[in-house]
Amino acid sequence: MKQSFTIEISPKSVLIAIVTILLFVVAWKIRSVLMGLFVAYILMSGFAPLVDFLIKKGINRSVAVAITYILAIGFVALLLFSIIPPLIGQIKEFVLKTPLYYDSAINIFQNSNLPVVTSENIANIISSRIDGALSNVLSVAMNVFSVFISFITVAVFTFYLLLERRRLKEEIYIIFPNVEKKRITDLMEKIEKKLGSWLRGELALMFIVGSATYIGLFILGVPYALPLAIIAGLFEIVPIIGPVLSSLPAIMVAFVHSPILAIAVVALYILVQQLENNFIVPRVMANAVGLSPIIIIISLLIGGSLFGLPGALLAVPAAGIIQVIFEDHLEHLRKES
Repeated sequence: MKQSFTIEISPKSVLIAIVTILLFVVAWKIRSVLMGLFVAYILMSGFAPLVDFLIKKGINRSVAVAITYILAIGFVALLLFSIIPPLIGQIKEFVLKTPLYYDSAINIFQNSNLPVVTSENIANIISSRIDGALSNVLSVAMNVFSVFISFITVAVFTFYLLLERRRLKEEIYIIFPNVEKKRITDLMEKIEKKLGSWLRGELALMFIVGSATYIGLFILGVPYALPLAIIAGLFEIVPIIGPVLSSLPAIMVAFVHSPILAIAVVALYILVQQLENNFIVPRVMANAVGLSPIIIIISLLIGGSLFGLPGALLAVPAAGIIQVIFEDHLEHLRKES
């Protein structure tokens, strides 16, 4: 005799499912705004220790936030004023010498032992890339303007998050009334600590790797050492694949001058990477994120496929937050059992 099972779905469950789907749809529509808020939250976590330190010294929160911003803006301005003039000079020199580099690259391939068809294909690829880059100058300018507007927006978000940090916790208490306040407070402190450690560690890594790369390229006599080193420092924020991608422009520039120089540049980037992995990262990022390489790679793939480059950049801190929440949930279950 067959037994029949009836599954009853309450109207409340249907309503919850519909609301959840609608929330996901709305979140996807405003994903750029949410990503901006996430970046602001990361920056807030990075600045929070300094703000808390100033408050402990008896300074008003608003004044402490203002002092923190003045110090941050002053540091960035000093860095930019020291880097931009030589950077602009080297970029101008590169633009003026682009035709010479193009001819030099073509001659190298034509004088090599590569088949004629392969040499012609490589020459066509180089030519098309140069033409494409020159034709997209307006698009690049618009993107730079868009990035600038996003930067200002995130800076404003960060400022208000630092000001309203306590009120933010109170709002979360209201959203999760069934969860004890101490647990929410501890969880938020863990998340802020992890994000802040990640941000400060990444900035330190970017500076160290960029400086080491510049010194190495300068010693080797590679042209445009400063912009190439800045690329190496900026790409450091993308774990695992970032250093590999940042080495490609330097290798190409060196190869145009000499294949031997290109080999030396490859050796330099490998050396910097080994020093980073074995000496710098264990000391700078020891308590930052604590994710395994496979989790980092999966996070990069998911973030990149869903949100492009911004998603890849924010994948690791997002994975760090998920890890903190998951560990807190497991700890809560152990206490209940």
